[in-house]
Amino acid sequence: MPAQLPLNRRTFLIGASAATAVMAAGPAGRAAADAAPPGAASRGAAEGVDLHWLDGAPTASTGAAWGVPWPRGTVARDTTFALSSGDGELVPVQSWPLAYWPDGSLKWTGHAVSSAVRAGTLRLAPGTPAAPRQPVRVSRSGDELRLTNGVLDVRIARSGPVAVRSIRRGGQVTAHDGRLILLLQDKPEDDGTRRTSWTGVVESAEVTQSGPVRAVVRLSGHYRPDDAGRRGHGGRTLLPWTLRLYLGAGDESLRLVHHFTWDADPQHDFVRGLGMEFRVPMRDEAHDRHIRFGTASGGVWGEPVRVLTGLRRDPGQAVRTAQTEGTATPPVSQWAQQVRDGYRQLAVWNDFTLFQGSPDHFSVWKRTSSHGSWLKHAGHGDRASGFGYAGGVSGGLGFGLRDFWQRFPRALDVRDAGGDTATVTLWSWSPLGGAMDLRPYDTEAHGLDLAYEDVQEGFGVPEGMVRSTEMVLWAFAATPSRDTVTALSTTLTAPPQLVAEPAHYHRAGVFGRWSLPDRSTEARAALEDALAADVAFYRRQVDQRQWYGFWHYGDVMHTYDADRHTWRYDVGGYAWDNAELGTDAFLWYAFLRSGDPDTFRLARAMTQHVAEADTHHTGRFAGLGSRHNVVHWGDGAKEARVSESWTKRFAYYLTADELLGDLIRSSLEADRTLLEIDPLREVLPPQTAAPARIRIGPDWYALVGNWLTEWERTGDTSWRDRIVTGMKDIAGFPAGLYTGEAGGAVGFDPATGHLTRFGTGDFEGGYNLAMAFLGEQTLWEVLDLVDVPEFRRTLLDFARTVQAPAAEKTAVYGRDFDPQVFPTIYARLTAWAGEQLHDPALRRRGWQQFLSDPAGKPWPAAVKVTGNAVPGPVEEIPGGCATNDAAQRNLALIALLAVAPDEAP
Repeated sequence: MPAQLPLNRRTFLIGASAATAVMAAGPAGRAAADAAPPGAASRGAAEGVDLHWLDGAPTASTGAAWGVPWPRGTVARDTTFALSSGDGELVPVQSWPLAYWPDGSLKWTGHAVSSAVRAGTLRLAPGTPAAPRQPVRVSRSGDELRLTNGVLDVRIARSGPVAVRSIRRGGQVTAHDGRLILLLQDKPEDDGTRRTSWTGVVESAEVTQSGPVRAVVRLSGHYRPDDAGRRGHGGRTLLPWTLRLYLGAGDESLRLVHHFTWDADPQHDFVRGLGMEFRVPMRDEAHDRHIRFGTASGGVWGEPVRVLTGLRRDPGQAVRTAQTEGTATPPVSQWAQQVRDGYRQLAVWNDFTLFQGSPDHFSVWKRTSSHGSWLKHAGHGDRASGFGYAGGVSGGLGFGLRDFWQRFPRALDVRDAGGDTATVTLWSWSPLGGAMDLRPYDTEAHGLDLAYEDVQEGFGVPEGMVRSTEMVLWAFAATPSRDTVTALSTTLTAPPQLVAEPAHYHRAGVFGRWSLPDRSTEARAALEDALAADVAFYRRQVDQRQWYGFWHYGDVMHTYDADRHTWRYDVGGYAWDNAELGTDAFLWYAFLRSGDPDTFRLARAMTQHVAEADTHHTGRFAGLGSRHNVVHWGDGAKEARVSESWTKRFAYYLTADELLGDLIRSSLEADRTLLEIDPLREVLPPQTAAPARIRIGPDWYALVGNWLTEWERTGDTSWRDRIVTGMKDIAGFPAGLYTGEAGGAVGFDPATGHLTRFGTGDFEGGYNLAMAFLGEQTLWEVLDLVDVPEFRRTLLDFARTVQAPAAEKTAVYGRDFDPQVFPTIYARLTAWAGEQLHDPALRRRGWQQFLSDPAGKPWPAAVKVTGNAVPGPVEEIPGGCATNDAAQRNLALIALLAVAPDEAP
């Protein structure tokens, strides 16, 4: 067999991309059931599941949502659920179905609790849920929706430029006139630019959940220019958006999730500011008004609007304590005489800004008015939590942005704090950060052979890309204490998340063929240690290499440059990874096996990034994702393997995230888009024999993942039927999964799901990467859910021959050929064939291929690089490394331990 080439774009272009589908594989359910005693799954489901908080019981919360899987056939679709604390006390919970097994039983259920639930351990089981003492209620009146929960009264517009009309607590307005704002300029530079202001106009409103534990309202619309009315016409619209609002039973907070879809011109439209502003009544005297900002480390910046400390004359201990603690000062008559007589001459600080300009620095500015200068040294630190407060001792508005420092440039603004009404703005992109420039990084293509870059005219555009922002608002009856600010800052930096134990996820039989950690021998322990070391390495690299920013956060880099001691951030397709070979799936499996909170956060951020910043949700490339590049969407290869639903299911089902559910569904657009965007357009001449042309792997596998996800989410069997149609077509091809030139090119009809063979141009040799993008996991799960015997035989023929000697290939296909596969990638497929055929020799062959492949060897320990070779100390893997290798090595190990545990070293 010829020497293996490194994993790169050229070798992938002809045959790859089924990888993302890794996560959803299916026979794990059967394997788990085989390993458990008879009836164990049904007993476990009937008894329920233990839950715990990912980061420990929260001291403060804004509520939580999560998903729970159930073994096949154990929980009926109409089952209701009860939640209880560790002492057996019932806790109000709201539940809904997320996915179904083919028999109609529940596969995944979503659940939500309010901020009042903070018990360290909880148990979810079939039963009647407890009713909250202060349920959420939704009512409609004219063009307004009203949400109430016994604490808050929230009025939401069903149309118009104001999204949140008011938030009241105890009959008192805490905030009003909440609107989405956009600042746009026509050039990236500040000189000579024309800047315009836009407002997000509500065009539709939908109540998606109406209580009693949680209500959810979904608003949608477009941004419209603020001067459109003066021009006498509606004007241009931009950036379609949605805004979800969540209110929990008895909560004093309102959660908002906003996202926009890019439809502007990156050559002429440059976002200068993007945020949401609110008007906040200021009722107290200026010295009893307070501004608070929290930091990620637990610190607090807090000052009054009129400062009475540090004066030449002491106002008195009680006054000074009240100012620092945010409580009401004693009556003025009790102050020291000189302070009492002159305090109105003191400065009133009207305007405040907290600006996070980089992941490692924020600054606090304040000024008395627009006629005075900013004091830009009011405070500074490394990472702000995103929490702020504006109000007084009689109440005010708390506000927060999640992922604040991670998605810089961000800011929190308070204006007119000394007036009757302050304006609070939560900037998801701060105007202080300059213009958002989404143009290509260069006007020239740099070539696939050297720069690994596949640039095509008109393809490197952000059209249809998405970015979301999560905000939280608190209606406070008084200025929050510094301890409260610290606690709420923690909820922003590490949102409370309920999870089950790894054994429950494994026992439920979800996410394909994966294993729990096995340290039963010294060799296995070494492999497990290497896996954990890889996760920890990437977690540290994210911070050391500053892989943060509005569009970047969640991604990692593709390949390392050992000479420069840096990742190849500027080298074509070697830069951002875009989850190239299942990096996201590797991290999710690592979490499922360990329950580690840091791994969860790393995986969650990556899925969010890939689903938003790497995927075209609308426009010419709708339903496709963009291959790795210096700019996330800059590559000319638009692939279903990037946008596919398979790998997104981990995050969606574990967190019950509605926005991610929407983004997953948009992947179904790929069927139609492939009619115009041929993935083989640069490899093969045009064809007219079929409506579209795709590769079996990775394109069809990715589509199968999309269809399977929609089938399990809705129960609509038409999606299952599309899968079965393709399986039967492939089973009828003489060469089975080796069919087609250029790595499996076949005809595809999006209307029917049928696949057709192009003449006799079947696989004759060369690199076969059909399973490189986790196609095997997709097919394993599909066969576990819809058994098509003829396709199972076809897959088994492929699996047992893909790494077989010439005689075995000839016996099956009548000829010999060399697929030149990467041993690590195909090791688990070979071992699976041995499992299915009860052939220990095949299982051993799978392990041998894995253990003998240099790409499958664990990396040496990271070393620190210091001195003048680097700007600052960093860690690196000696000799260099590639994320492709880390992802595939660990995915192979996790699957091999599942399908061939007895043959493990």
